Amino acid sequence: MKKLLLTNILMFMGICVYAQTDVSNLYIKNPDFEINYLTYWNVSGMQMQNNASFAKHGGVYVEKWVNKESTVGSAYITQEIKNLPQGQYTLKVTAQNIHQNNPSAEQTGAVIFAGDNSTTVTTAGEYTLDFTHKHGNITIGFRLTNASGNYCCCDNFRLYRNCDAYEGAAEEDARLYEEEREALAELYANANGASPIVKGSDYIAIGGKFALGRITVKLNGASSIKERGYCFSKSNSEPTVMDSVSTYTYSHEGLIYVIEPLEPETFYWIRPYVITQDNVVAYGDPKYIATLPKASCTWTYGYEGDDEQDARIVQAINNGIVNYNECTAIKNFTLAGHYKWGAGAGGGTAQCSYGGYMDISQTGAYQRTGTVQHEFAHGVGVGTRKTIYGYDAIGSWDSPDVHDWQWKGRRANDFVRFMENSTEVEVVGDGTHGWAKNTNGRTNTLIDYGINGANEDNNTQLLYRANAMLVEAFHEDGLNATQSYTNGTPCYSYIYNPIKKYYLMNKDAEHGLGEGLLYQRSSNVSWKTLLTGAVIEDDAAWNIEYDPHSGLYSFKNVSSGEYISHATGGYMEMKRLKTAPGNTEKFQLMPDRTDVTFNIEGQTKKTHGYWFTWDNSGVKSMNADNYISRRGYGAVSPADFDYSDAATKQQWIILSEDELSDYQEKATDIKELESDNSTANSKKHIVGIYTTNGIELKEPQRGINIIQYSNGDVKKYFIE
Repeated sequence: MKKLLLTNILMFMGICVYAQTDVSNLYIKNPDFEINYLTYWNVSGMQMQNNASFAKHGGVYVEKWVNKESTVGSAYITQEIKNLPQGQYTLKVTAQNIHQNNPSAEQTGAVIFAGDNSTTVTTAGEYTLDFTHKHGNITIGFRLTNASGNYCCCDNFRLYRNCDAYEGAAEEDARLYEEEREALAELYANANGASPIVKGSDYIAIGGKFALGRITVKLNGASSIKERGYCFSKSNSEPTVMDSVSTYTYSHEGLIYVIEPLEPETFYWIRPYVITQDNVVAYGDPKYIATLPKASCTWTYGYEGDDEQDARIVQAINNGIVNYNECTAIKNFTLAGHYKWGAGAGGGTAQCSYGGYMDISQTGAYQRTGTVQHEFAHGVGVGTRKTIYGYDAIGSWDSPDVHDWQWKGRRANDFVRFMENSTEVEVVGDGTHGWAKNTNGRTNTLIDYGINGANEDNNTQLLYRANAMLVEAFHEDGLNATQSYTNGTPCYSYIYNPIKKYYLMNKDAEHGLGEGLLYQRSSNVSWKTLLTGAVIEDDAAWNIEYDPHSGLYSFKNVSSGEYISHATGGYMEMKRLKTAPGNTEKFQLMPDRTDVTFNIEGQTKKTHGYWFTWDNSGVKSMNADNYISRRGYGAVSPADFDYSDAATKQQWIILSEDELSDYQEKATDIKELESDNSTANSKKHIVGIYTTNGIELKEPQRGINIIQYSNGDVKKYFIE
């Protein structure tokens, strides 16, 4: 009883009798500036520094410095901590506010703070601030207000939880948050006013622990926007602002929305939203995404430099590995870093070989994250490994015309077009390095994706993530990250809806383009003309499944429930499974590189195909065989993977049920064909209608028709 009484008295006095618990990494993002430097901090007037003039933690710290004849004035670095539980806390920060003419003299105007609580910072040392937090969010940071020093620094924010502010604080927190949530839900449900039109970007850039999207908004008579972002959920197919939300953005050619935190190899429903000043919430269409398979990149370092050099290099290597683990699906890769005087081109930069042996020189500007990630790219194949499919396929690292090099793969080009918010951008390079280039003379500043030199390293998370995601896209296009990869990196390359039906059409003009669909024929997979009928049966409809761990897709027939299988070497089979799809029912979907055009609802729509590939003692691909008229179908068989643009028999267009419905609604009448071919003196008459395989038809069908006229003319028509 006496012990309990003493405890209550001490708590009332603000003294905690329990051991401190370090909760820095639970609530502060990037607390020591070691991961992507100033990411997640709100900064004004201060900058990152990596020299040894301040007793920093790790490789970098934050400073404001002016010459000794001046004072620094005002600046700050802050971060808002979301939903910090009620309790008693201690904030610790390494900091200083000194004048270098007299470093031991106490200066004024600098504090560390948490909410309304602050501690004055003077000479160099560790500063401590005790405070009690009641409920909600709180802002912490380092603030200068007409500071009298000329050299002010801070580093290594640490937050400790001491004890509960009072008994039952956790329960009260939970009750208050639930009340706030219910009040918000009611506010949004009862809001009045016009609703904006919200659209998310068609392309979503997906990493392992985050995704990137863009949003366009038309006010449509609504009041101005007070909040916008993406909401996301693992289970809710139409996520709302009552689920998880992210409003964090990068600014580059407009706003890029960062959807985080996500877990690797996990499905999420994501949806853009806006909230108006009238509290009207409007949403865009949801998308079903899967994060990348979990990466497993590690590092070692030889510690061949002095203490300062080693500290900077270790920090940069660790930072680069963190970014690659968050942005790529590279597995079982170890970067072996070393300090070496004179390394790299010019005798003072860095170098790396395929497999990950990296040397970093004595030049301080190159002992940074951007250098590590640039060299890391060489370690996983960029400029050091030619894809086995050759220059005509996706680009070559040893093309003779190295100064006019273009990457042809779709994933990498789609990524930079998303980042630049323009379709007139392409990935180019010099045969060893790659970057993005505008093709229309636009004068905007491009992200220096390759970080080809210390001058291109701007110390931002946006740059580092963009660099790693571009390298990942190279792998998704076919470049092999390590010797264990045989066909690039499988990924979530086609965004689908798990409750929708899909249809597969071969991209080759003689093998079903515009008229034929893949369907189940008994125990095999085949293709035939199906788009001429009013109804397409479910034997030609497929449900898509995706394994986020392997990055591979499966296709289940809607009618039979059986899966497309490449179990044998003869023809593509159908297989009934009692459990989840196995390796023989899984395919890597690799996008092709040439577009094909359809007219849907009177508007031109471009789409493209995918190679359905797998590795079975050599890379294979699903191939459409020739149509056999007496049988009325064409078989589908495995073939050696042909990764050239001409291999259209191996490229398959995926149409959703909505796209197919739009496609079927369009038809062209026979009279339109005749009137289109009239002359001033006479009218040519149709005497024969044929498929591309020579089968005579009684009337035109949807797709490609060969029309023979009475005067001997023969023309090809595509009927919508």
